[in-house]
Amino acid sequence: MFAALAKLVSRYPRWVLAAWFVLAAGSLPLGMRLGEVLTGQPEAPGSGDAAAVRRVLGARFAQAEEEALVAVAHGAGTRAGTPEYDAALDEVQVRLLLVDHVTYVRDHRSPTGLVLLDEEANLSVVQVGLDVTDMREGKEAASKVRAVLRDVAGLRFDVSGGPATVVELERVSERDARRAELYGLPISLLILLVAFGAIVASALPLLSAVTSISVSSALLFLLGQRFEFAVFTETIVTMLGLATGIDYALLIVNRFREELRSTFDARLAAERTAATAGKAVAFSGLTVIVALSALLVPPVGFIRSIGLGAMVVLLVSVLVAVTAVPATLALLGHRVNWLRVTPREPGLRSRAFWRARALEIMRRPRFWAVAGVAVLVLLSLPALRMQVADPGARGLSEATEARRTLAALEGLGLEGLLNPFDILVDFGPETFYHPSRVRQVSLLAQELMALEGVSNLVSPFALEGIPRLFLYQYYASPETALGSEIAPLARATISQDGRFVLLRLFPDGALTPATGGSLLGQIEAQLAALGLTAHVGGVYVEGTEWTAALYDYFPLALGLVALATALLLGIAFRSVLIPLKAVVMNVLTVGAAFGVLTLVLQDGLLSRLFGLGPVLGYIDTSAPLFIFAIVFGLSMDYEVFMVARIHEGHERGLSDSEAVATALSTTGGVITSAAAVMITIFTLLMFSHVELIRTLGLGLSVAVLLDATLVRLALVPSVMLLAGRWNWWLPRPLARLAQRFRRG
Repeated sequence: MFAALAKLVSRYPRWVLAAWFVLAAGSLPLGMRLGEVLTGQPEAPGSGDAAAVRRVLGARFAQAEEEALVAVAHGAGTRAGTPEYDAALDEVQVRLLLVDHVTYVRDHRSPTGLVLLDEEANLSVVQVGLDVTDMREGKEAASKVRAVLRDVAGLRFDVSGGPATVVELERVSERDARRAELYGLPISLLILLVAFGAIVASALPLLSAVTSISVSSALLFLLGQRFEFAVFTETIVTMLGLATGIDYALLIVNRFREELRSTFDARLAAERTAATAGKAVAFSGLTVIVALSALLVPPVGFIRSIGLGAMVVLLVSVLVAVTAVPATLALLGHRVNWLRVTPREPGLRSRAFWRARALEIMRRPRFWAVAGVAVLVLLSLPALRMQVADPGARGLSEATEARRTLAALEGLGLEGLLNPFDILVDFGPETFYHPSRVRQVSLLAQELMALEGVSNLVSPFALEGIPRLFLYQYYASPETALGSEIAPLARATISQDGRFVLLRLFPDGALTPATGGSLLGQIEAQLAALGLTAHVGGVYVEGTEWTAALYDYFPLALGLVALATALLLGIAFRSVLIPLKAVVMNVLTVGAAFGVLTLVLQDGLLSRLFGLGPVLGYIDTSAPLFIFAIVFGLSMDYEVFMVARIHEGHERGLSDSEAVATALSTTGGVITSAAAVMITIFTLLMFSHVELIRTLGLGLSVAVLLDATLVRLALVPSVMLLAGRWNWWLPRPLARLAQRFRRG
């Protein structure tokens, strides 16, 4: 198959490039609209308590809303609490209620049971309810609300919550993608100039990456008409498109220049390159796609959508590298070395250096093997105590409205307003409107407010201006309650049929996995002590259920990816030991990356050195799974690049030591350059305003650094030298299958 493809791209390069030009040009207008379909957010499983509570609130409560915005009104020329300030809020309320899908506007004068005014800080909190059917509708409504709030005399607003935060995350994600392109491309060009010594050769990988991103973005926009993609998909696509698009093309260009030096025939060199390096790239891309399939295992749409996006960009990057790049090289020929920036012959400068490193490693293979494994194990140990949680608005930088809103809420003691517990008491066929059940709920409210870590509680009794005895009388019947001054509170906290009662509990600070779990346990204990049947939902519970759904499937994802990758490597290299070694080393690399994340982002060690500022004390929920899938896949790139060369040497009859030395001398520079490009791109992610993206940037940078240096340039050569002929042992049935694959 690869031989036929190699002949096609080398004999008809103009047709191949024309097809890619038409495809890339047609992709531009669609790719620019990718942001329109990025609406996915982490959601709790539909079978969990949080989803059940949300369904009841939406169906049974008169004032229940699917989405709510929190706006902080800062005085700008007015003082909070003054008549002028309140008059401006009145204007805001009137104008917001005219916006489509806005159901209510509550401020510090509304009977919410919450203290929403901070005169000293010159601000107050405004709650805006939205009645929307999906996230797209919610984003449109949130944008209209923001437009109203931008034009209010005497007030300045920060808006957060629900679709407003999604809109902001989209803008942040788009900026991250543009930053990666703006800085990643020129820095990568400098690295490629060092590697190739010629501008033309260095420009080809960049063109490959840009083409991959453009076509992938268009494909994802088309897929987005059917599937929902996460808001961070654009950042992931740009990151992987740059990294793999450049790396795969780098390998192709490097191999072409080698072939050109030996054949002096551009078409023949391109054909040989596509048949050898093209096959290695295609196989490497396949292993990366297999690793990324781990993101499809958990039944979580947010994760699956990013996994699908990553697989699409990998597939496009491979196709560009094995068709468009060899076709371009066939036309360029020796002109690939034009515009040289070094006096020495391009491509040969580093071989002596890497051959010397190979000989040094082979003189003490046991030392390098033991020392390398020991370093990775030591770095992995902190990962044993890694904690994960959803940071919510705390996972954004202070430059975002969501984080500024959180800071204002902290000043009011309402930080938990964005992270509440929804306690839904179910009285079954009986209703709340009975003296004994009214007292049960009243007692529950008192007990919950007495819990450590509770800031506020909204319940049927959250009106301090009315004596509790009067409230008991109001709740004697639904007619009495709904016909009295407490009607708004009754509609918000009691279902229309009286069966369900909502108590919304707000923590007094940020919830870590430990503090959140403790508070949830206390809530459940109070419900059990009073003999009440209830479900507990809310933002925190949604996060814990989402995390559980994700990590319940993590071992399965790891096992399937390791097995599939081992089978692919075993068939490709006709070996049992090589795939086992690759899987073990990749697991150690991922573990080491997790250990560094734990030390830096959880423990705070050297966090300011990395420019990450204050730490959360835990790791963003989805980051470890993303890092595992991406690192496991990208690590296989270097494994395939290097072992393929060792295998070629073995097939030519070279001794084990000479095959390893030759492979390291020819691939050492390529792997180092490829790793430098990837680390550059991943490091740029650490400047994001989103904790998840910064975590990915740090974790991937550390993993690639370890993999390209300690693992591929020290551990792999030493272990393969020690294994000797056992590297190529394969049982006969698998050997026959591998032979058929090789002929294909």
